[in-house]
Amino acid sequence: MQEKNIKSLRKEIDSIDDQLLELINQRTSIVDKLGILKKDSNNIVDKKRETEVISRLLNLHKGGFSRGSIVRIWREIFHTSANIQLKKNNILHPKRGVDSIKLYKGGVSKVQGIEKIIKLSSNESPFGPSQKAQEAYQKVSDKLSRYPELTAESLQNAIANKHNLKSDQIICGTGSDEVLIFTVLTFCSPGDEVIHAQHGFEMYPILAKYAGAESVLASEIDYKVSIDSIINNINDSTKVIFIANPNNPTGTYLNKNELRLLMSKIPSNIVVVIDTAYAEFADADDYDKTFSLADEYNNVLITRTFSKAYSLAGLRLGWGYASDLLINMIKKLRPPFNISPGAIAAGIEALNDESHLEKSVNHNSSIKFWFIDELNNLGFKAYNTQANFIFVLIPDKKNQNAKLISDYLLSKGIAVRYLLSYGLENALRITLGTKEELNKTIEVLKEFTRNNG
Repeated sequence: MQEKNIKSLRKEIDSIDDQLLELINQRTSIVDKLGILKKDSNNIVDKKRETEVISRLLNLHKGGFSRGSIVRIWREIFHTSANIQLKKNNILHPKRGVDSIKLYKGGVSKVQGIEKIIKLSSNESPFGPSQKAQEAYQKVSDKLSRYPELTAESLQNAIANKHNLKSDQIICGTGSDEVLIFTVLTFCSPGDEVIHAQHGFEMYPILAKYAGAESVLASEIDYKVSIDSIINNINDSTKVIFIANPNNPTGTYLNKNELRLLMSKIPSNIVVVIDTAYAEFADADDYDKTFSLADEYNNVLITRTFSKAYSLAGLRLGWGYASDLLINMIKKLRPPFNISPGAIAAGIEALNDESHLEKSVNHNSSIKFWFIDELNNLGFKAYNTQANFIFVLIPDKKNQNAKLISDYLLSKGIAVRYLLSYGLENALRITLGTKEELNKTIEVLKEFTRNNG
């Protein structure tokens, strides 16, 4: 009797599927006609209409089918419809979102005609790596013909000992970016949504598109991400929330109480990534350097990097810490042997060389307020920071803007980050280099303001 009922219900589903296919074919025919009428390929993709249609359908939806799946299905329908109108069905084209990726642009590192520049554009350490880390890297040169450790377990153990964490809840990646990639690919399907700050790390929207997901921008209050905006943007399609803390490129941060308030409002099925690439530099009393949120919440991943305070940007080495439940899901996407022997060895010794880390952190804390004051005295607006860079707004004047200043500094052999790619056309980000480098930067800026005041 049960088997007979199952067969009967499946026949009903088959009949409905046939009707759905016929409706899709009818829709396709109309879409094709629309494409002919539009003519201009730049107007084929209408994100506003997509949003309106999905909103209308969600308001009509009353069934048990998940609302998130409804969104994914219709976003795929829109994507396919655009391809039909553009006549892409028989040519090579990437999945949803890839076409619209704006390639990441790193800080300027060389200038034609200038042999050596002062590079303050990529938030690198001005001191170079630990001598112990360099020696450890060189010692493994005879192992280059062998695969490294499968999961970088010795580095995981060293990180666990350093921070009093459980080593099996740590994942290492080629830079913390790779850990972020694993996370997005683990939890996002095409049409899902990823929330991040309006002026957050430039890689976040790129990472979302890796999975075909949509970026949803949380607004900011004086360049600090708004908790209310994050919460208000959460819906059934939200799968991951990225919070850079401190934030790159603004240097702002959410304090302990703000993070806890935020977590109390976020559903447990949404992954919250707290990207703490600059945590070692943070010296505010209310900044949370611990990993307690990852211990308390199954849906929190906290990431760190060796690129900044540990001066190992060239090795591309980062890691993340999360609950057993979360980390074991993410680990399934990690390829074997993803960390090189040299990176593992150097990372372990960098962790052990506390004096080198203290030198970098102490320099940062001692110099940042002086540099901020110098910038403000020139008529700019330099923000306080919990990172190793300063976010600077340039007043809009006739002969003075961020692009002109960036170009002028570069002509004098000083590279800073012009933030146009972040949607900040009148802002700069300046890495806290050595006192000598920053003095030179101030001298050149004074020269510019005298000539263009």
